[in-house]
Amino acid sequence: MSSAFIALDWGTSSFRAYLLNRDGTVQETVTAPDGILAVKDGNFDAVLEGHIGKWDMKLPIMASGMITSRQGWVELPYVACPAGLRSIAAAVHLHTSKLGRKIYFVPGISTRGRDGAPDVIRGEETQVFGATEGGSEHFVTPGTHSKWITVKDGMITGFSSYMTGEVFALLKTHSILGKLMTGDMASPSAFERGVRAGLKDPAGLLHNIFSTRTLALFNEMPADHLSSYLSGQVIGTEIAHAIAENAVGAQYRILATPSLGEHYMTAMKTAGLTVSYGAPDVAVIGLQRIAVAAGLLP
Repeated sequence: MSSAFIALDWGTSSFRAYLLNRDGTVQETVTAPDGILAVKDGNFDAVLEGHIGKWDMKLPIMASGMITSRQGWVELPYVACPAGLRSIAAAVHLHTSKLGRKIYFVPGISTRGRDGAPDVIRGEETQVFGATEGGSEHFVTPGTHSKWITVKDGMITGFSSYMTGEVFALLKTHSILGKLMTGDMASPSAFERGVRAGLKDPAGLLHNIFSTRTLALFNEMPADHLSSYLSGQVIGTEIAHAIAENAVGAQYRILATPSLGEHYMTAMKTAGLTVSYGAPDVAVIGLQRIAVAAGLLP
């Protein structure tokens, strides 16, 4: 079967390209640590061709992620919530590369938080459109900046971003909390203890995380368990805030591989939530659905 299009998931720290058949089957995949921040002098054309140069130049490319951010190749304005396939498809931007490739850039989505401040996503919306099955749904995308996304009848109606991964890395690497940490051995018990502390008192995070240091000072927690404990605290705090206004009995799907999403799976189950993993390659499915909605694929 002949190839139909190329799906491109280009984020802050990673590059993923997929060569797809007309039925959506992935023929080939290219993955590299060439996220947008690793591209020197904005030479995105060269990086793209370095990875997919052997693929047919005539195939259209559907691209989403931070590649359409201010630091990316082409900055696109956000589509405001509520947003569905049609509104996203209508905002797709055609760009022609230096070698003549037709690249259709997918915009991100914006919303307003509980405090009225703007919030944004780029790339996660494509995952959600690939995973949604209709009705009321709740999705979580773990990462440096995790997202909790609500869908109703195929429309993304709102979401919240959390800098949990980045804050954890900063605290561990650049704060006094990391000074007593040794090793990276995971401790499920320490992680769960941290999660429960975060769930119980999310407003007290700035006070509670200091116990990462004092538990070690008083020899009440091994030094190689401290990282797990701190991780549990920040993730537990995130979960407590994210579910505060969601409906009782809501079901959640984590859009990540088990290796990337296992901490969230454990923490969300500890919180008593009903949670499962979404299907793999949902970003590819989402890009295909957007391409169809935009009239680029049959």
